[in-house]
Amino acid sequence: MVDPTVNVDLWHLEIGGLVQNPATWRFQDLVGFKPTTQETTLMCISNGLDAGLISNAVWKGLPLRDLLDQAGVLAGAARVRLHAVDNYTDTVPLKKAMEPTTLLAYEMNGAPLPDRHGYPMRVIVPGYFGEKNVKWLTRIEVTDANAKGFYEAQGWGPDFIVPTRSRIDVPDDWAFVSLGKLTAPIEVKGIAYGGDRGISRVELSFDDGQTWSDAEIYYSGGKLAWSLWKAQWTPAKAGDYSLVVRAFDGDGDVQEWEEDRGPFSGASGLHKINLRVTA
Repeated sequence: MVDPTVNVDLWHLEIGGLVQNPATWRFQDLVGFKPTTQETTLMCISNGLDAGLISNAVWKGLPLRDLLDQAGVLAGAARVRLHAVDNYTDTVPLKKAMEPTTLLAYEMNGAPLPDRHGYPMRVIVPGYFGEKNVKWLTRIEVTDANAKGFYEAQGWGPDFIVPTRSRIDVPDDWAFVSLGKLTAPIEVKGIAYGGDRGISRVELSFDDGQTWSDAEIYYSGGKLAWSLWKAQWTPAKAGDYSLVVRAFDGDGDVQEWEEDRGPFSGASGLHKINLRVTA
């Protein structure tokens, strides 16, 4: 698959479907709207508990609802279908599309969107898996409740809302530690992500989930982005240890394995690593 390269001078954004006032916008018109800047993390729906298909950026754009308000959404509208230059489509609920943090983004980390991130404009939908954050946007279609996007039509979902996720990045799984050579506590570090709910607390277990202790959140990305955490630990004796992390979102709900969450709605559960400590 080759990422499209878009000529911004020819590009335009259409808005239509179940609206009173269909319209076509040029790029220069859209950057004239009052901008919003926000830090938001995106994660792929196929990301495993220990995988790296997750990243964070500061996005600048305009709220999608600014265009929807001008278009005048009609009765019977329930979803918004987003069309890309490469013919990819996906949908989000109208209620989510109207939230002020759902953006039409044209800058990433203070610079114009790179081609591979959707230049000249993409959608940022906080709290939803990356597939919903359509790149190379060219059309917004307000639709009824029956509309489906590419991944929905392929059987993914029905839940595309990111469950709370945390990960241990340091040390590596099955790292060897010598007690006799330790001159300082072992540093344990990682990330935690609560979709659009934020992270309020992170806990670590050094005995495979039997007991828990607080980790320090040393960077908080706010409600829409990941948090970074760390902890210090000195093993009491030699042996094999299972370290487990869990996070609490901004609502206070703890991360857990969701038995009724299907495999096509994204993984849930707790990330664990093992350490072998020698004398």
